[in-house]
Amino acid sequence: MKREFSLALEGTEYPVVAEGDSITVNGCPFTVEVTDGGAVLVDGILYDVTLEGESAVVGGKNYHVQVSGLSTVSVAPSSSPGGTATQGSVETGAGAVLAIMPGKIVRVLVEPGQQVEEGDPVCVLEAMKMENELHARQGGIVRALHVRPGDDVEKDQVLIEIE
Repeated sequence: MKREFSLALEGTEYPVVAEGDSITVNGCPFTVEVTDGGAVLVDGILYDVTLEGESAVVGGKNYHVQVSGLSTVSVAPSSSPGGTATQGSVETGAGAVLAIMPGKIVRVLVEPGQQVEEGDPVCVLEAMKMENELHARQGGIVRALHVRPGDDVEKDQVLIEIE
């Protein structure tokens, strides 16, 4: 999924193109990975980054940041073998399993009607070349699957509903 937007850092605006783990800023390409601990690797160099509103703290130094022209890309619900994804709005109730970051669904480990316990693995999300196993936040019955393997997802997108 390719995204183009502008990033203003300390008042200077830069064009940005992000696709996969490659980010091009002002015409210069970088390979970016996020570690399990939330640190960021840029071309193999480790940075401790925290984003808070319009501030980015990088290595303890605070920068004023503004992003413009970035639109949220929604993924249309798709049907899944053995189940049906619902269309329209999706509620984010207590049992909703959400994408923890943008990425691609690698495996769906449950099916509609299946009983799960809190903490059971329900799907695997690949982001920044790392696989992240997502778990049920509560026990219950899988009500709906909103993704299938190969689907690109956005952060906080509802992937699976459990009630």
